[in-house]
Amino acid sequence: MGMVIMNYFNNIAFNEKGQMMTIEAFLGALLIITALLFVVSQAPSGVQQANAQSKTQLTYYGKDTIDLLKNSQPPLNTGYDNYLQYYLSEKKFDEINEFFNDTLPDNVVYNIELYDGGRYLPIIRNGYPSANGISFNEIIITKGAPAGGIGHLTGTYITYESFGNGSLIIPMDEKQNNNITAYNLIFRISDLGIPVYQLLMDPRVNDSSGNDLNESEYPINTSLDPWSESGTTNLRSYAGGPYVIDVEDLTPIFSDQIKDWAENPIDVPSSKIDEIEFNGSMVNNQINIIFTLSNGSTRIVNITTDYHNVTILNNDDSGNGSEFLDIDTTSIAFDDCNKSKIIGIVMFNRAPFNLTISNITIESSNRQVSNITIDKKDCSASSSTVEVDIGLLHNDAARKVTVHKIASEFSYPYTTWLTGSPRIAVYPKDGTMRNYYSDSGISYTLLDNDRITNGDLRNFDILIIPHTNISEDNMNDDVAGNVTIWVSRGGVLLAECASIKGIDERAETVDLDNHTWYGFIGIKHQGDYNTNNTIQFIGLNPEQDNFNYLNYSQTNGSYLHPLAQSYTEDGTLPGTDGTISAFWLNNTLSGGNINPDNSILAVPQGTGSDGLAYPKVTFIEAPFNKGTVIYLAGHDQSTLIQQRERLIFNSILYSTTAKVYSYGLLEIRITMWYK
Repeated sequence: MGMVIMNYFNNIAFNEKGQMMTIEAFLGALLIITALLFVVSQAPSGVQQANAQSKTQLTYYGKDTIDLLKNSQPPLNTGYDNYLQYYLSEKKFDEINEFFNDTLPDNVVYNIELYDGGRYLPIIRNGYPSANGISFNEIIITKGAPAGGIGHLTGTYITYESFGNGSLIIPMDEKQNNNITAYNLIFRISDLGIPVYQLLMDPRVNDSSGNDLNESEYPINTSLDPWSESGTTNLRSYAGGPYVIDVEDLTPIFSDQIKDWAENPIDVPSSKIDEIEFNGSMVNNQINIIFTLSNGSTRIVNITTDYHNVTILNNDDSGNGSEFLDIDTTSIAFDDCNKSKIIGIVMFNRAPFNLTISNITIESSNRQVSNITIDKKDCSASSSTVEVDIGLLHNDAARKVTVHKIASEFSYPYTTWLTGSPRIAVYPKDGTMRNYYSDSGISYTLLDNDRITNGDLRNFDILIIPHTNISEDNMNDDVAGNVTIWVSRGGVLLAECASIKGIDERAETVDLDNHTWYGFIGIKHQGDYNTNNTIQFIGLNPEQDNFNYLNYSQTNGSYLHPLAQSYTEDGTLPGTDGTISAFWLNNTLSGGNINPDNSILAVPQGTGSDGLAYPKVTFIEAPFNKGTVIYLAGHDQSTLIQQRERLIFNSILYSTTAKVYSYGLLEIRITMWYK
């Protein structure tokens, strides 16, 4: 199928004669239009901005420039009809930028965006238009694409970018004060409608030959005080995939807003009870938790439990300071793996002064506390009262997000960017998601079977299935079919721990023979795979070619992948147990039962010379038609150090990370204005 273009602005039908232009006619037209643009560009810009005629002139600039691209012959043997189709389909955005820059007058500025039916993706951004800017759109149908189709996302778009003096960088390594709160800041900035770039970095420090892969290669000159025009700057190396906001996208209003969010982040816990473990199941029991402050005042939380939920009865205090102790009762949940654990009780200080909790008493008529973990530290639980010394600061510096200012222009070859703030859905119950939410302040929506059947998934970018039993009994064929179709059309699915095996089986049942492999990816849980306490991200290493499981991956690992960003120097993260602490690709079945485009992102770190433990896999992703499926082995990442928790947030952000377009029906929007 040839290219069909419908001009939205003036509704002029496509001129078929234009397709037949010879090279000589094209060159003649180019000379005439270039001369016209040159003459017009000599007019004073102030005169052009003074009346509506300037908008008309901008419209002609845009239309004529697009016509030049539409009626031009691309390089031979490319298979494209014209340069517009060629530039966009081959992602030659630098070339299309050069063409516009050379063709338009010097006093005309432009932005170019692509629209795939869901979001606009900026490919050329030169700031923001004045009040006299004009936008127009063109719909493009590329070769072989059925009419009515939409753009199709596969893989991650990685490109070379330059950032000017004054750009902001948000560290995601040891230079960051609070990684989890930083994710909240990134979400908020993306809501402003400006791109948030990420610098993709190899999580390993050295390759197989001992050569430095990452940190010293790209030092960046930055100031520790982003809000001051003065101050000392130093070359600093960043790891962990830091985020950058280009100075070209920073207005004074945006800068002030980012400063306020960084200095005064949304509420995150002052302290957190990670889990309270009892000596037996707490189903159908009542629990009283009494928080006693150092001044003797108390706050009481009374909860009852059934098989699926905890229910808050009341939340009393005795005054004298305890009225300022806020226990987020919405965060309390059963551990989905073990009904003898209560998890995720978070505590906030709402007072204009510091609070101190001296002890916590846990009462239950039928069960005894066997262990309590607070802020990832085990506390003695020899009796119902646990002596603690938890200081809750009213202005806790630990919540603030570190932001640096780039002091001189720098360029980086491996960047991607967020196209918007992710819209998060959770199914079938939030469970461990409450911990991720309470740590970061990022909101999500809980969906049930009815809402999914009614089509609510189309309002979200990512669906998270925490640890839960997924079977035909609780996810019927209608629900499983809706989930599978939604992923196929561009959704991102993240499954954790026990849900992985079930969701792969459900996809296999409802997807019939649409794919040659099993389910979404084709994994198999085999026994109790302990992860040896650490996992290792896979990079491009020739020594790994001998591992059979890498033969199933066309990418041979993905060190430059947004999901593989880790600030640990050796590219490792702590492992975790759970119902599925690791899995392997389903190579026990006949050939073709594994999604051939999978990317193995991490495996358990073994003790052999290779440092890898075949055939265990802990972290894997694969495209599924236009969507993406991510499997993360191990249960409740939030009970471990925050670097394991980062896997959840990296996956969430990946749902709106710029992807490679395999073009079908696509819209290009060009906005032009005078300087």
